[in-house]
Formats: sequence, structure tokens, C-alpha cells
Amino acid sequence: MRAERTAFPITAARPGFVLRLVRTASQIWRLWSNRRALRRLNDLTDWELVDIGLTREDIALAYDGPILDDPTRRLEQIVRVRKRNEGGSRRHP
Repeated sequence: MRAERTAFPITAARPGFVLRLVRTASQIWRLWSNRRALRRLNDLTDWELVDIGLTREDIALAYDGPILDDPTRRLEQIVRVRKRNEGGSRRHP
């Protein structure tokens, strides 16, 4: 009777590899989608941007970051800092 080999090391490694591959693909898709959304924001008029609390400079700053950085997160940081600065100046005239 011949002893059967198990493929445990190979099959144990595959789910981890597949999971990493799926996560990487998901991150790339999200990054591409967010960059596309930021480009669409740039198509809005100045009045529409002001209405949602953004400026053209905000969009340019967010988009000018490294290619692998999510520009929507950068845009969120820019807006958060501006609101904090504006809020602080209103409390202390």
C-alpha cells in the first residue's frame, strides 16, 4: 500500500494568496474609482463646489498627491482642517 501525500502546505497557502489578491484588486478598484470621482468633481461649476463646501484648490491639492494615495481621503483631510481653522477663528473674534 502506497502512502498518500497530502497537499496541506499548498492548499493552506492558497487561501491566503487568493485573499491577498482579492484585497489588492479591491484596493486598486477603489483607488481608481475615487480618482475618477474626484475628476468628476472638477467638472462642477464654482457655485456647485461652494455649495458642497469645496474649492478648486481643494481638488487640485487632493489630486496632486502620490498616485497610490487615495485623493478622496486627502480631500477629506483638507476640508476637515479648513473647518477646524474656521471654527476656531469664529470662537475667538
